[in-house]
Formats: sequence, structure tokens, C-alpha cells
Amino acid sequence: MKSSWFASVLLILLVGCVSIKPLNVTRDNSTVTGDTLHITSHPSRVAQYKIPATNYLFKATLDIKKHHLTGLLVIKRMDTIAPPPAPPQAGRGEHSPLAFPSGGNSGCFGTYRIVFMNEIGMTFFDLELKADSLKVVSCFESLNKKALMNIFKTDFTILNWSCAVENKREYRQAETNRLVVKGDAGKYKTWQTYSPSGDTLYATTAKSNLADPVIITFAQYKDGFPVKITIENPFIGMKLVMRKLVQ
Repeated sequence: MKSSWFASVLLILLVGCVSIKPLNVTRDNSTVTGDTLHITSHPSRVAQYKIPATNYLFKATLDIKKHHLTGLLVIKRMDTIAPPPAPPQAGRGEHSPLAFPSGGNSGCFGTYRIVFMNEIGMTFFDLELKADSLKVVSCFESLNKKALMNIFKTDFTILNWSCAVENKREYRQAETNRLVVKGDAGKYKTWQTYSPSGDTLYATTAKSNLADPVIITFAQYKDGFPVKITIENPFIGMKLVMRKLVQ
């Protein structure tokens, strides 16, 4: 009984050590006046992952402990995307947000079908993801674990979040001078790392609890879209690498 209790406590402590905060960041006071954060100097168009209007097809590899899977991953939007908000009006004190359209949590997430299969059509997992739920349509038995599905929900929710984060605070990263934005995306605490000018998204880290920290990095931009996306969950040692295929 004692050893079981000790193992549980040790597990909690180890999980708590997984931080999503980028290293060596300090508050960027140049954009702060009193308690108000003004994001006015950064472009409204940001090179980043954009939520799919219909579907995206990726070449993907998934590593979880002893499992190594390769194949094709499809992210398909199942509902209709709402039209974008009207552009800000000059002279009325309006400005564009740093990355995504604002509007609170309402309408920030749609319904997605996420399917990972090998080249001959064998399905590793088929998931239906909504803002408040994840349904397992089908899945390899070895992958169909509640804890892993909860992590997948965090991963793909953050990847496809379509609204600006709330409660923004801006920071700068030492040495690189990259812009780092801290905020809330629904129940998730997030950190977004941009180029120094704020026009390219390099990484998003997030978590809602001790067990689901996620690190998403974006690289090899082409025509404003990252060709390579890497999703990592340091707690379970999971790594999903996706390379967008031409459609």
C-alpha cells in the first residue's frame, strides 16, 4: 500500500515538472500601458496553420513508446465554417488581432474527422472531434486507451482552434527576440511563439491539466502554410510528425 501511494505521488510530481512555458522569456513592456495590452504593431496576416475548409492530407509518422506507425493522416472539416468577421474600421479605434479572429469561445471550434491509416488503407484510428467531446469511431486496440484519447483531444483541439487567445500577455525571448504570447484558449493555457516581427507562428504549447501538455511546432512554410507540423506530448513520449501533401 505504501509503495503504491509513493508511486502515485511521484507520478504527480513528475507530471507537474512538464512545463509548457517557453524558455528565457521576459515581459514585453513596450506593448503594455497600465493593465491594458495593445497589439497594434503586428501584421493581421500571420503565416500559420489554418483550420481546414474541407480537408488536409498529411504524410505522418506516430511514435508512442514501442509503437512506430507510418501512413496518411486526414483532417476533414465536417461542419460549415462561419464567414470571417468584417475588417476593422480605420479611425474607430479598431485593430486586427495577432493571429486569429476574436469572438470569445463561441464558434472557435468546429467538428472534425481525423483518420490515420497506412498506405494500404488499414485504419490505425478514426476519430470524430467536437469542441466538447471526442468519439472513437474505430481504433487499434493497443491505442484505444482513455488517457491517450484525451491527449489526442487536446492535441487536435489546439491545432484547430480558430479564435484569438484571451487574456493576452506579450513577452520576448532572450537571444532570439521572438515574440511570445501567453493566453487562454477555452480551458487551455497556451503560449504561442512568433518571429520577432510577429508575422510567422513557430510554436504553440498548451495544457488543461497536469497530464495533457502538448508542444506543436510549425516549420518549412510554403505560401504562408507550414509544410511540416510536429506534435509532441512530453509526458507520454508521444511524437506525431505530419508533412502536408499537395492536393
